Amino acid sequence: LCEQLKNEGYDLYIVTNGVAATQARRLKKSGLLPFFTEVFVSEAVGYQKPKKEYFDYVLNAVAEKDKSKILLVGDSLSSDIQGAMNAELQCVWLNLFGDDLPEKYKPTYTINDIREVKNLISA
Repeated sequence: LCEQLKNEGYDLYIVTNGVAATQARRLKKSGLLPFFTEVFVSEAVGYQKPKKEYFDYVLNAVAEKDKSKILLVGDSLSSDIQGAMNAELQCVWLNLFGDDLPEKYKPTYTINDIREVKNLISA
């Protein structure tokens, strides 16, 4: 999916909490790093998701400035989805385990398989 989206001209970014060295090691091992334009790790940013300041930093750094053209995909309600809500971004909750959605979270979309992202952006 990452390769396909990159080849179709989408800029892909990783937004993640954690220690920069640990995340860099994980991403290198994954083999996915070449498909991403940039990686934003909370340790380097100075704020963690879901803080608005984290997303302000990311939004300032990415080329696309139109929030309506940005889609955050995440599996964590408390950091990814809440962070996207704080930053007023469209978001996709990747609900791998079929969990119930607590009322306080409002993802734009919910999917159960990462490949479903392609259907959302093709619509």
